Amino acid sequence: MKINYQVKDDLTAVITGIPEPEAVMVLPQLLDGFPVTEIGSDIIPLGIKSVAREIILPPTVKKIGTRAFNDLRYLKRLSLPEGLLEISDYGIFTCPDLTHLRVPASVDSLGKCAFGYMYEHGRAYRLNYFTLHCVGGSAAERFAAENLISCVTE
Repeated sequence: MKINYQVKDDLTAVITGIPEPEAVMVLPQLLDGFPVTEIGSDIIPLGIKSVAREIILPPTVKKIGTRAFNDLRYLKRLSLPEGLLEISDYGIFTCPDLTHLRVPASVDSLGKCAFGYMYEHGRAYRLNYFTLHCVGGSAAERFAAENLISCVTE
């Protein structure tokens, strides 16, 4: 699997694109020796987004960028690692087949419509059949309560 990335000043890598996605993608911890700490914006190109069914993020990822996983309509599973700190605005957005998501307790920053939302017909709306799984008292549980998202706590 080909992965495009950029190296930041702190010598960590940001995944900027996956030009040839596969149905199941296990993203690497290192790219040419640089630890992958961030998923950039809209990493799967338009026209081939329907390929992705499952994405597993490495334990080194700390941030999911704005619209990182955007319009992946057939994505059924996204594994977020313990140690993830942030899901930016619209980070996991318009993924209607992603009906369940476990967000680790380490996540303390959640942007607008971070998950559980879809864009269609010119507006963003909450997915009624989406269920969040998280630790009680976490930022994810508070996000679910504020956004009326179904939530199951561990």
